[in-house]
Amino acid sequence: MRSASKTMGANSNVAQVIINNLGGITSLVQQLILYKGAQALPQELWILNIKTNINTPAIIDPDLHGTVNQFCIDPADNWYYTYGKLANALSKKEGILVSNDQYDLIMLQAFNIPRKVVQLVHDPYNVTLALKFHECIDIFIAHSHYIYDSLLQQLPAREGDIFHLPYGIPISASFQKKHNQYQPLQLLFIGRHDKAKGVYDLFEINRLLKEKAIPVQWTILGKGPETENLKAQWINEPNVKFETPINTEGVLQAALHNDVLVFPTKFEGFPVALLEAMSMGCVPVVTDLPGGIRELVEDGITGYKCGMDDNIAFAATIQSLHFNREFLYQLQLEVTDLVSNNFDVKKQAPLYQELFKRTAANPAAPLHHQVHKKIGSRLDQAWLPNFITQSIRKFT
Repeated sequence: MRSASKTMGANSNVAQVIINNLGGITSLVQQLILYKGAQALPQELWILNIKTNINTPAIIDPDLHGTVNQFCIDPADNWYYTYGKLANALSKKEGILVSNDQYDLIMLQAFNIPRKVVQLVHDPYNVTLALKFHECIDIFIAHSHYIYDSLLQQLPAREGDIFHLPYGIPISASFQKKHNQYQPLQLLFIGRHDKAKGVYDLFEINRLLKEKAIPVQWTILGKGPETENLKAQWINEPNVKFETPINTEGVLQAALHNDVLVFPTKFEGFPVALLEAMSMGCVPVVTDLPGGIRELVEDGITGYKCGMDDNIAFAATIQSLHFNREFLYQLQLEVTDLVSNNFDVKKQAPLYQELFKRTAANPAAPLHHQVHKKIGSRLDQAWLPNFITQSIRKFT
């Protein structure tokens, strides 16, 4: 394999690698590319299609046409066959690999590529990956203070390689939030439709509000493995609509026409959906989780936090906002200012790209070049033909 320990040239770029899932990480990575700035290295988006993946596929912004590469991973394959092909594909250029999950990190344990490796550490799951694969990662970028501090505590020898850098979202300066004084509150959910996002809690919150005679209208955005079951749960409720926006602009427009983001999630890092909704004046009522949520949501100032699974608290908070419309409007102005002043992608994305560029220019060889580990099981061997591994796995 070629070495990356030389001056950057025309053959250098940034390869952003994601799994083909609809969700906040996909949105975040696309925004890093779309708003990279004039001084950034060229960009590629690598989408990993995992054969056994049941999640809803990503929606790719049409403006990324020409930068998108697809790569298929079959878990039944011999890992040395699959990851060898991926390494060859990513070795056609030098520069940076930006990792968002485990697959490319597994590859780096056994194969050298001419790229430095940057891990975006979104949440506690990515922290576990950072600890497991830290020998392969040149720098770590944490979105929240909570994740940043966690990495510093658990990887003290890597302090100089750990950075805290909030990401950004597109900010629209040409909108005006309508003051909903008399109509039913417009409640919004944004996210992947799975149990970890608390999608089934929405129906219970709605039931509690009906008991209190609080009129509301729901907009549930997104898709996922629970979409059909979720729609069936709401089939007799007239106050809900389901939508799947095709891009970030669609999400922002939906948020503009809603009053409150209801987000009873069970697991988060620094949720993109939260920033998107707040940027358009949606006041968050969200699960109290460590990380980005606590950094964004201050009770009574930029929203409200409720205990996990405490649907009674969610309903009570929404009821209070229903009866305090002037205060709700002031909160809407506060959340809009918070996001526009601190999380503008036009400011944040170039900061990421500058860090990528500095890392790529470092003359030292990528750290993973020092790692030579066995990957996979006994059926994963460099010398074993892939068809033998596949045949055994598929018939056992």
